[in-house]
Amino acid sequence: GVTWVVLAIAIWTFLWTYASLQLGLNRLGRAHLRRDAALVDPGLGLRPLGAVAFMGLWLLLAWLVPILVTGLPDIVGLAIGLLVLVAGLGAFVVSLFGLHRQIVQVKEGELELARQLYAEAYEPLRTERTLEALERQDTLLGAADALEKRARAIHDWPVAEGTWAWVIGIATSVVAIACARLILRPFGF
Repeated sequence: GVTWVVLAIAIWTFLWTYASLQLGLNRLGRAHLRRDAALVDPGLGLRPLGAVAFMGLWLLLAWLVPILVTGLPDIVGLAIGLLVLVAGLGAFVVSLFGLHRQIVQVKEGELELARQLYAEAYEPLRTERTLEALERQDTLLGAADALEKRARAIHDWPVAEGTWAWVIGIATSVVAIACARLILRPFGF
């Protein structure tokens, strides 16, 4: 009796903390990013936030996976565990999607600026198609090229590239194990 009360308090505290973290990241994703952040960091300074979100997901999975794999004997318990898994994964993706959207807007703005510089640099070349005209525009073309490279280097998500592979791999493994448990349960496994 008392053990379950203590465990329930710990579990609900963790779930509350995880939900608060994801909600905070979701709210942050609705704020506007500063465009000048791209000048310093291709991750726009958001990689630590992505790492915190992933750490929260990792802790949720570290808590939930052993329970799903070994601890829930009935179908209802397993369904609730899978529902918590899906909700946790959904909160993770939704909270980072707002940040992703903001990052993409900054990236598109930087690329648009580079396109404008290219158009400005090539405008004199349309009327005067000579090597001298191209050489006069060399500085502007170089600036546009550097700006485009920097804009393309901006990361699309605030998490490392391999994070999505980890999330998908762990989630599909847990679901596969849960399905195997359901299938093998009638045979005594």
